[in-house]
Amino acid sequence: MAAGMRRLGISFILGAAFVSGCGTVDLGPTPADINTCRPSQQFFYQRVWPEFIDKDHGGKKCSDARCHDASSGREMIVVTPTSAATLPLPEDWMRVYRSVTGQLQCTSIAESPLLARADGRKTHGGGKLVEPGGPESVLLRMWAEAK
Repeated sequence: MAAGMRRLGISFILGAAFVSGCGTVDLGPTPADINTCRPSQQFFYQRVWPEFIDKDHGGKKCSDARCHDASSGREMIVVTPTSAATLPLPEDWMRVYRSVTGQLQCTSIAESPLLARADGRKTHGGGKLVEPGGPESVLLRMWAEAK
C-alpha cells in the first residue's frame, strides 16, 4: 500500500513539474488543409477556362499542350478537354480542374503559383502572360469565393 501511494505521489509531482515547466508555444495560424481549395467547378468552365486558361495571351495559351502536357514535367497539366463541360465535370475536365486548383492558393490569391507565374512574379517558361493585379487576379479571387 505504501509503495502504491509513493508511486502516486511521484506521478503527481512529475506531472505537475511537466505541466508547469512547459510554456505556450505560438505556432502561428493553422494552415489550410491540403486540397481544401476547391472552388466552383461551374465557375471554372464558364469563366476561368475561357477568360484565363484558354485565352490567347499574345499568341500563348495556358492550354497549349506544348507547354503543359503530361510529358512536360510541369506541375500544372492543362490539355484542352474534348468532352462538353457539364456538372458533374467529366473526367477530362476534372483532370484540368484539379491541376489548375492545385496551383491556386485560396487564402492568398495574389501569391498563388497560378497567378504569380502568369504575371511574371515567379519564373514561368511561357514568360509573362498577364499584368500583376489585372483582370485575371480579380477573376481568380471571384472563383476562389464561388462555391
